[in-house]
Formats: sequence, C-alpha cells, structure tokens
Amino acid sequence: MINGDLEGELERRAPGAWELYRKSAETRELDVSATSRGEIRRKEDGWAARWWAGGLRFASASDPGRLVAAMALAARLPALEEAPPPLPRRDVSREGTAGAAEPAPELFAPLAQLVSEKSRGEAVLSSLTVRRGRAVEEIVNAAGLSVRMESSRIDGVARALGRRGSRACERLSVFRWDAEPDLAGLAGRLADGATLPLATRGPSFPRGAWLLDPAVASAMLAAIAPIFEAETLPRWVKRGDLASRRVTIADDASADAPCDGEGTTTRRVLVLEAGALATRLHDVRSAARASAHLTGHGVRPSYRVPPRPGPRRLFIETAGGVAPPDLLAGVSRGIFARALTAPVGVDLEADRYTVEFTGVTILAGRASEPVAGARVAGRISEFLARIAGVATDRQFFPMPYPVGAPTLLVERANFE
Repeated sequence: MINGDLEGELERRAPGAWELYRKSAETRELDVSATSRGEIRRKEDGWAARWWAGGLRFASASDPGRLVAAMALAARLPALEEAPPPLPRRDVSREGTAGAAEPAPELFAPLAQLVSEKSRGEAVLSSLTVRRGRAVEEIVNAAGLSVRMESSRIDGVARALGRRGSRACERLSVFRWDAEPDLAGLAGRLADGATLPLATRGPSFPRGAWLLDPAVASAMLAAIAPIFEAETLPRWVKRGDLASRRVTIADDASADAPCDGEGTTTRRVLVLEAGALATRLHDVRSAARASAHLTGHGVRPSYRVPPRPGPRRLFIETAGGVAPPDLLAGVSRGIFARALTAPVGVDLEADRYTVEFTGVTILAGRASEPVAGARVAGRISEFLARIAGVATDRQFFPMPYPVGAPTLLVERANFE
C-alpha cells in the first residue's frame, strides 16, 4: 500500500476507476574535466493520481498533502471526456527499499587515454559527466493492482575536442550502460566525431552504398519510432511492406522493469516483423480506444505528466545478421557514416528525412579516406526498403529511452 488515505480519497472520488503512482529516486553525479571536478547528489519524490469522474482527471505533487490539494483543484476543472478503461490487475508487491545510490564510477582517466589512442593524439577528452541513479516506483489502482519496481542505471555525457593545425572540432556523445561500461566503444565514437570533421574533403562521389554506424542507425530508428505508437498512420505507410524483409524491430523492456508505468506486465513485442508492421504499442487508454490488448507500453517521462503510449526499449533484431567486416567487404563504393553532425530530421507525414554526418569512404570493401561532412536526404520509405544488410554489433543509446541498432547497410543513397 502506497498511502491508504490517498487510496481512500480516490475511491471516494471515482469508485473503481483510479490509479495512484509514486516515484522515489536518487542520483549521484560526477563531473570531471582536466582542470575541475564536482559531485552532485539529487533526490526526487513525486506523487501522481489519475481518476475517471465525469471524464479523465490528473493531479501530481511532491508529497501526499500537496497531492490532496492538487486533486481538489483538478476536480473543479473541466475533465477530458472519456470512459474509464480496463485497468491492469496484478500483485507483485515487494518488501524492502532500493537503498542509497552508490557514487558514480571514476572513468575520466581511462577514457581520456582511450580517446587519445584511438585518435592518434589528435583528440582529447575535455569533460565527462557520469550519473549513477536508483529509483523505486510504486503503482496501485482500483482493480487491486499493487506493483513495486526497483531500477538502477549508469548514464552520462562525454565531450572530446579534436585539433589539426588551426582547426578544431568538439564532439558530444551521450551514453547509457546496463552492464559493464563500454569505454572502448565510447572512445571510438568520440575520437571519430572530433577528428573526422577536420578532413578537408566532402564526398568524392554523388551516390553509392551507405553504411550506418550503430549510433547513427539508432538515431534514425528513434526518429521514426512515433510510427509504432500512432493511432493514425501516415498515408505513405504500407502495413505489409514498410521495410526490407531483412528488418525486424522489437520492443522489450523486461531487462529494465517487470511492468510499465501503469503496472501492465512487460513483454517482448514485435512492432515490425520481416519488414511488415506487426503490432502497435499501447497504454491502457489507447488499447481501450482501439479495442486491442495491452502491450505494456505506458510510459511516464515524469511523475508530473500522465502516462502515454511509447517505446521503452526499442531495437533492431540481429539474429540473422552478419559480422560487421563481412558487411563492409561487400561494398564496392560507399560511405560509412560514423557520427552525426546534426540531429536526424524527419517529417513523418511527408515521408522525408535528412541525415548530416561525417565518416569514411569505402572502396572495394576497405576504408579509404575521411569525409569531412556529408548529407543524405530522401524518403523514409525508400530508406527502409533499401536496407540490404544488418550486422550483429547492436549497441544501445539513450534517446532518452534505450534504442538499439547494429551497423546497417543501405544499398543506395545520394550524397551531398
């Protein structure tokens, strides 16, 4: 039981049609550069209530007393006209607490050495922010649900500065690790991102194959992810033929939590199977509107806003993939996009995308020369249909939820 008084108040206001949520979190943050060092400790306690009384109502606050006041205010405001959806029923209540968050790990020195090695001395690690956090989420509802979930993670931001003569370039890279820190992968992305733009040439040919590094491919997947939760799909989307048959995309957050932000059991969901749209991601409200089964994708970006449908851990399957060198060996002429130089731009309604990146030219299956900057623009539908190869080197990146992709081979692209 989160708070018996609040549960009683919600039952009085909306018999059989309410939900109560609490999140307690603590984060230890370590900021390090070559000349400074700082530590920050943050704590958060948030409460949220959602109930259906004459329509949908929502209130949030930082403690139970303030939540009661917020509920009284919300009850006087116009409600969103909506019938109560079926609420999840499950009891996975657990004893104990998550305890205090441990200090963030000391990673600046080893990462700085790797960045220098991978860039042959042309780049230095300028700053590193590492956060280690722990959180406890609790959910109860009028259907008898009682859920308690504990989670922890390490994430952060690293910056590297590349120099070549009088030219300089800064690279920022975000990261999240669920297991041991992948310093080598992070160092490689920082080194390439800080030094490749210092090359003097852009693309030397107008078209060819296009290889996408896992970080670039993950950013592209995150940009088109709203398709998988949309109630109305863009007109260009063909359900049975959205992408190449080599592409299967799943969402499975069971490694992060047993339930979603509404208490629905987490499970593996295929949203794209062999190129065809398979399932839409649902929270309790969207599932009720669509007369569909719950998928466990009610997400809460913050306790201050109601849950909504969305991805939780989205990734491209790699079971049928090949080793990255084998993917590279099949390219006669192309460009390997190693790092983005701007956020991926998409217009889902118009079926358009733009990717700006820096990378390396590929000739006869071998890396050739750096590309200072390139741009590929076109139709999302064509990009998805032209994916000719999927590697096995999947990596996850925070966007802000985990998004994972391997190296991808697009058989044809126009370079600017």
